[in-house]
Amino acid sequence: MATLYSLVKESKHNPEALEEVIELFGPKVSKAVAQTSANEKDDLSQELKILLMKCIQLYDLDNVPGFWEFKDKLSKRNSS
Repeated sequence: MATLYSLVKESKHNPEALEEVIELFGPKVSKAVAQTSANEKDDLSQELKILLMKCIQLYDLDNVPGFWEFKDKLSKRNSS
């Protein structure tokens, strides 16, 4: 099984990898949808999957902060 990182990277040019990422988030989507009314579940599920697709396509894998950058950012935010 491929890692989430490698699937997201591959999904930029491979729709099957994008589909696999969406399947990985299926349980999270189902849990969120379970909290809504019955007549809204299908629409909300579809909207969440569309939003997930957009986020995956727009996510910049080359600009992910390292651990120390992330730690510094959290420290600055907590000290403010």
